[in-house]
Amino acid sequence: MIVKDSTKNLNCFKSTWKYFADKGIYLILLNIIPSLLMPFVLSPSVTMYYLFDIKNIDTTNIGNLFLRMWDMPYSFWYIGIIGLLLLIPTSAITFGVIDRHMRVGEFTVSPSRIKTRLNYNVLTSLKFVIVAFIALEFYNIVATLLFYLWANVFPNTTTALVFSCATLGVMELCMIFTMSWFILWPPFMLHTGMKSFNALKTAWGNMSGRLLKTALSLIVVVLPLQIIMIVMAALNLGVVSRTVLDAVAYAIIIPYYLTLMYNTFYDVTGTERMDIEAKKNDIWSKK
Repeated sequence: MIVKDSTKNLNCFKSTWKYFADKGIYLILLNIIPSLLMPFVLSPSVTMYYLFDIKNIDTTNIGNLFLRMWDMPYSFWYIGIIGLLLLIPTSAITFGVIDRHMRVGEFTVSPSRIKTRLNYNVLTSLKFVIVAFIALEFYNIVATLLFYLWANVFPNTTTALVFSCATLGVMELCMIFTMSWFILWPPFMLHTGMKSFNALKTAWGNMSGRLLKTALSLIVVVLPLQIIMIVMAALNLGVVSRTVLDAVAYAIIIPYYLTLMYNTFYDVTGTERMDIEAKKNDIWSKK
């Protein structure tokens, strides 16, 4: 396999944005149902709402604090579980859609290809969704434990709040860097025939020199959404607004991440992008 050294430029980042601007709406629609359902069990904004409500929470009781951090909107947690389960097949289909487009230049979400894409990709998608879920929950648990520590170590609420805000920022960065480390794992499993662990080692090895740029590519998308979440939490617009924004965040971040995944994979392996070649040869395409 030819490994391309593109660690000194931003070509992969630029191509990801171009691809997402062109095909992102289709990928968003493909993953829209799990995106709408997952906030009921896994809210990306719950820690921010804790920070704005810290004075009204019994932070001396760690059990109560954990319940507060996992407070499911409307208590319809089972809807979120359904969303997580649906994310497995929709991600598997997305893998196939993006890969086929880049490999042969044909972009199609035709139902006739769904069975094939599920047969080949669903196991890899299952593994990846589980890893992403564990990672997000792990950092949520660590953040909750640290929130409890700061609240009980510092009698001054303002000091505890400052440390909690810093904790939230660090946990967000840790999650982004973790998902950046794992970004090449699915395509290496799917396209090299390697077993999970060997594919993971190869993926990590190929992220050398690319980790920071990949993380920054994710931060560019995540940060504006986080800022909006902070504003909405400060305004206390209610659980419905929070749930809708969480769904919007998932709807954007999931397909963007999968787009970045395959752009990075094709860039790393030096594989020719037939979607780009097809566009160059299309006399009707915009220059």
